[in-house]
Amino acid sequence: MGLHVLVLAGGSGTRLWPLSRRSVPKHLLPLGPGGSTLLRATVERVSDLGESVHVVTAADQAERCREELRGLHLGSDSVITEPEARGTGPALGLATAWVARTDPDAVIASVHADSRVGDAAAYRSAVVASAGWARATGGMATVGLRPTHPATGLGYIQLGEVLPGERWRSPAAAVPPAVASGAAALPAFSAAGFVEKPDAARAAEYLAEGRHLWNLGLFAWPAQAFLEQLRAAAEPLADAVSAVVDARAAGDEARATAIYAAQRAAAVEPLVVERLTQLVVVEASFAWSDLGSWSDLHAARVGDGEADASGNVVAGDVLLLAATGTLVESRGGRLVAVAGTDGLVIVDTPDALLVVPAAEAQRVKDLVQRLSAEGREDLL
Repeated sequence: MGLHVLVLAGGSGTRLWPLSRRSVPKHLLPLGPGGSTLLRATVERVSDLGESVHVVTAADQAERCREELRGLHLGSDSVITEPEARGTGPALGLATAWVARTDPDAVIASVHADSRVGDAAAYRSAVVASAGWARATGGMATVGLRPTHPATGLGYIQLGEVLPGERWRSPAAAVPPAVASGAAALPAFSAAGFVEKPDAARAAEYLAEGRHLWNLGLFAWPAQAFLEQLRAAAEPLADAVSAVVDARAAGDEARATAIYAAQRAAAVEPLVVERLTQLVVVEASFAWSDLGSWSDLHAARVGDGEADASGNVVAGDVLLLAATGTLVESRGGRLVAVAGTDGLVIVDTPDALLVVPAAEAQRVKDLVQRLSAEGREDLL
């Protein structure tokens, strides 16, 4: 009856091209505090919160993840591989079933490896708070942040009634006391609905009303409750993840791969979370970014005090002259010299150079799609 943390480490992060590639996805880049990778920074934040930490990743990224996690003293099965990419729904179903094989009464907390967090203590308390509510209610819980601006690239959670704090329970005896104390103090609500990436006008309304939180994709659930919900929503998938776990336990990876590859891709929100009639939302407060664009990374680094007096953020061999609000990543083994720029993103790698106004940074994804359409797979 322990707390187990799943760290989702999938995808390629195309909005951070050309630094992020299929072979080196966003969570394996040194974009965390102090130059650590986002994956390692995430695992270090949650490593002592419960009985185990498992990184859930694609089979072709597993060895890179294991290398990155060396020295953290995780368990021998700390990396759970998804045989084929099928989205967060099947991936979390598989990982939950794997943990439940040895701990049927486990409470699971699921976090993402590709986010940058400014307040580790507050983040840790939020993870434990959601897991505690999952333990107390026997259902699912999530974490939301109070919006600071009308973001259109994030999902929102509508808040329902306030829940009495005395119902909260610590999810596991292993939780550090200071973390548990912080978790118990966080407000919690029932969820009244989800909105996926609203337009600017709707996002501004949510900000003014104060009844919506940003959805971070951070969830917690009792393992058995999640597997029951998965079966109610998609019985063939529930049967499949159970069969994959059995095949792996028997050492038959070929059978596990064949079963899993036959499943449809799905995100966990529409597959399970948005179907729930009861869901607890914990309101947390910490600096957070999903690094969905180069401008997001620039803002996160400015917020963490990594910018110069003119708001410039640089990495590598860079020479600046009369530049303001400029992000420069020099990763191509040469000097990048910049003069007279304002609000520009420059990313130099050995085989590609990106130059884009920070205000247009979301269009990097369009560039990646164009490269794919033109058959430039060597650059992706």
